[in-house]
Amino acid sequence: MRLKRLSAVTAIAGALAAPLALAGTASATTGTGSAYGLAAGGLVAIPATPAVAGTADKSLLHLPANPLIDVKVLHVTTKPAFARASVTDLRVAKAALTAHLVTATCDNGTARSHLAKASLAGHRLAADAAPNSALSIPVQGLGTASVVLNKQTRNADGSLTVTAIQVTLPLGAGRTQTLSVSSATCSATGEKPPTQPPGGPKPTPTPTATGSPISAPPGQAPKPTPVTGDLPVTG
Repeated sequence: MRLKRLSAVTAIAGALAAPLALAGTASATTGTGSAYGLAAGGLVAIPATPAVAGTADKSLLHLPANPLIDVKVLHVTTKPAFARASVTDLRVAKAALTAHLVTATCDNGTARSHLAKASLAGHRLAADAAPNSALSIPVQGLGTASVVLNKQTRNADGSLTVTAIQVTLPLGAGRTQTLSVSSATCSATGEKPPTQPPGGPKPTPTPTATGSPISAPPGQAPKPTPVTGDLPVTG
């Protein structure tokens, strides 16, 4: 009789534990994503804008007025194991960098980017560049710009980040202006997911310190923080 009671208790405990074990497995293998449209550091500093993580969808029309960057629409969307960012009608420093569409997509641990009608200082940028395609392009009045297209980075937590365009412009006196356009991060099913949106490039210290349809109302971007200084450009 006692043996029968112990067997019954064991069976009940196992039945109760099974759903918990299954729930834990599902949670650990879901994966997730994060994304941002644009970030800049240097004379003009703009935090990752707009930035989302988890399951979200956000759009932004234009950036606040600043002397360097103008865009028409920024759109980011994320869900489990998926992230996508797009920027349309990008213009930087009096047409030194222009693009009709810049997208980055991370899907279950696989990343890709796409550029439509993108050029820097008159040099056409590849629409579907190979991962981590590095370029050096002379920009009149500034010097040589360093460009990485379809930049892909494997993070410590196993997630993958793809940034469609990353540009570093020389400003003289050891100063630079950095710009990251369309960045998406995701973890594949079964990997440890990222816990927060990617942060974009850090502001550089100075001596004086066609895209996806909009499926969410426009948000408001954090106000850029221009730093006093001269940004030589040519029109």
